[in-house]
Amino acid sequence: MYRPTELNRLTNNLQKLIEKHLEASGVFYRIFSRVKLNKSLEKKVNQLDPFGNAKYDGNDKRLRDLIGIRINLYFVDDQQILLKFLKQKLNEYFLEETVDVPTNTEFKPTRVNLVFRLPQEFQQEFRSVIQDVRIDATFELQLRTIISEGWHEVDHDFRYKCPKDWDQHNDLSRTFNGMLAALETHEWGMLKLFEELSYSHYKAANYGAMIRMHLRIRTEDYDIGVDLTKAMQEEGTFIKDFFRLERAILIDFLLSHTLFLPFTLNNLIYLVNYFFIRNDRILEETPEILKAEFKKVDVDFEEVI
Repeated sequence: MYRPTELNRLTNNLQKLIEKHLEASGVFYRIFSRVKLNKSLEKKVNQLDPFGNAKYDGNDKRLRDLIGIRINLYFVDDQQILLKFLKQKLNEYFLEETVDVPTNTEFKPTRVNLVFRLPQEFQQEFRSVIQDVRIDATFELQLRTIISEGWHEVDHDFRYKCPKDWDQHNDLSRTFNGMLAALETHEWGMLKLFEELSYSHYKAANYGAMIRMHLRIRTEDYDIGVDLTKAMQEEGTFIKDFFRLERAILIDFLLSHTLFLPFTLNNLIYLVNYFFIRNDRILEETPEILKAEFKKVDVDFEEVI
């Protein structure tokens, strides 16, 4: 139904575009993309609904997940942060979402799936490869956590694709869902562990370790410079203000503002101080080249402090 080489190239470029938006945030993630194989695509696009009508008619009903992008996150609290960001960043292309809300009475997998139109620069290339009007020029974007990803892969291949194998085995199906519930509990428990570890390092004045555990942001190094460490030690309120900064606020800021600078621990501290704390001593330590870069960001300090 399509020539794999052309569509795979388009999909790889689309993945790179999305990844470019994520790189500056420091969020820990893995990103993957796929295109449905011709055999799978033909089977799905020719499906009939329960009344014997074409499921995809090329008018109101079109297949929208020929191209799939999946972002697997290390930490579960990043899921809502990225969900909000992606809907805002790609707002002009946003079509629909499927975001399940877990209940306290039922075990089942939760979905965070978004559907977007392909950006304009990809539209012509897509239609040169896919002429079938039953297939929309869209892509599906899924958000998962790395821990739950393995479970979802098993679920997709062994339950979603072969539902009859589970007929008359509702108890085992529920047990399988319960395993996911246990994994999700461990994910939230992991966040609590990092909070406690961060607080322990805060009390012990282990600043680098405190910042790494508190923010859980990817940096290029693991050490704070000697001069900056001394300044932080002499400014007693600074580290307290830093510890009070909510991680979600910082990541949302990094996602929303493009800053071209090496992502070192020192630079992260300078950035947090410049935009959120405004400690004069730390500002004095901040290299002028960084201040110049920070000044390019159009931000109302009253909104971020």
